[in-house]
Amino acid sequence: MTTKKDMTQPNDELFNEDNAVKSNWVKFGKINDFIKGTLIDVREMSSTMPGKEGQKVKVYEFLAQAGSFHDMDDDKKPIEPAIVVQTGEYWNVGGKVGIDTQMRNVKLGTIVGMRFADEKPSKTKGFSATKIIKVYVGGQDPNYMGQTAQDSQ
Repeated sequence: MTTKKDMTQPNDELFNEDNAVKSNWVKFGKINDFIKGTLIDVREMSSTMPGKEGQKVKVYEFLAQAGSFHDMDDDKKPIEPAIVVQTGEYWNVGGKVGIDTQMRNVKLGTIVGMRFADEKPSKTKGFSATKIIKVYVGGQDPNYMGQTAQDSQ
């Protein structure tokens, strides 16, 4: 007589935190942080930011060519060393009014650069400074085939 193996919990080495897929979100933590790559997708998702839950925000997905940025600690201070973006990785940038306005006419397949250029002090006491992200637009990527990251998997 055979006994059934308990399949309710994965006990395979694959299910180890070291193997968990990390979401690749660019965080502009320090002035001059940047990403450069081919814009491969623009989508909307519901915000999870406190006070903005449920509001639609744009997400820009890039097939990276270069970049470097700093994650932030709980006190909103940049963490060293910088995260280095490798060519061929997929990275997401969350939209906000300034980015969305600059990206309005950018077409999929365009080579785009985004750089954390400056900060403006908040007009509201107790709020973080506004990050000024400049968008730079190049030409069409000659290797772009009209596929998103999901299509190529």
